Amino acid sequence: MRGLPVPLPPRFLALGALLFAGALKGGPVLSRLPLDLTLLAGTALGGVLLLAWMRGARAASGWGLGLTGVWYLTFLPGAALAAPTAYAFQKVATLYSFSLLASLAPFVLVRDREDLRGLLNATAIFCMVLTADGLLGLGQGGQRLETAGGGTIALGRAAGFLFLFGALLLARPGPLSLPLLGLTGAAAVTAVFSGSRGPMGGALLALAVALGLGRRGTGAPASRLLLCAGAVALAVGLSLALAPPGSLQRTGSFLRGEFGTSERYRAVAARASWERLGGLPWGAGWGGFAAQVDLDGGTGRQYPHNLLLEVTLESGWACGALTTLVLGAGLGAAWTRSDRPEGRILLAGLVFWIVNALVSGDVNDNRPLFAFLSAALCQGAP
Repeated sequence: MRGLPVPLPPRFLALGALLFAGALKGGPVLSRLPLDLTLLAGTALGGVLLLAWMRGARAASGWGLGLTGVWYLTFLPGAALAAPTAYAFQKVATLYSFSLLASLAPFVLVRDREDLRGLLNATAIFCMVLTADGLLGLGQGGQRLETAGGGTIALGRAAGFLFLFGALLLARPGPLSLPLLGLTGAAAVTAVFSGSRGPMGGALLALAVALGLGRRGTGAPASRLLLCAGAVALAVGLSLALAPPGSLQRTGSFLRGEFGTSERYRAVAARASWERLGGLPWGAGWGGFAAQVDLDGGTGRQYPHNLLLEVTLESGWACGALTTLVLGAGLGAAWTRSDRPEGRILLAGLVFWIVNALVSGDVNDNRPLFAFLSAALCQGAP
């Protein structure tokens, strides 16, 4: 397979393990570990960063690190006002440990183009593992395909990124790699079989942005792009007979632009959150969505499934504004490097993870986004 030609140092495997530990650790094998996989991965990555610092490594981008530091400071009002629930405590603890580590690590590890390739390759490898795990469940009678421990959304995100990674490698000039084409087709099939509409839409939008708005064309002839697109579409079409029934239904409604139960829930959550923002300049506190909106009848673990609304509602206006600024700065920095293959994949990946953060999960479910934001700020450093 013709991927990004660079060895994969262990330090990026440690980072990748932290980014995807939540989806991996619920499986039948890793769930038997005596210690939590996220804790193990975080400890390993922390050791990598400490060793790098002792060897003289410093931040690849001072302004990017400073911006990220100020961003995390704006999370403090939410911590000070956090709801007295187990979910809120866990949310704050995770935010200032594993999520912060995911944001800081790229400033030490991603210093040049080769390092960026290492990050992208590591992300693709872990997404490949999750995609393969999901495919192993095919034919077991479920309504939708899912990973053994991470569910349908985790599978959709992993398969969606893997599809992007493969598609943009296929768009490079040079000989066509049939194994890479097969991998891209398998990732597309898996994304459809997961029935997760956010990752599907995010992958298509990210691919369009990378191919249409990148600073330079891919260099591949249009006939090559059409051939690859046709082959992937054919693979998806031929596989539909094997698709779980729930996935077919959700994918069909996605293509028709119809709202399902989850979309209606998110719309109600977004509207209710927006209505309360004006009276909460300092936020309602982390975990405060349950008290302010409470769509699930007193359940502690509730959130609006939208990163911007969540951080603004729970940690205040400044946090919402800084989050918007960081997302914009990351996109701008990634775009400045989109004239080369790894930069184009970084831009596409960043768009993909942002879209997913705006439609699903809570703030700590977005560690891949935080890592890609920091990697982009490193690459776009003036």
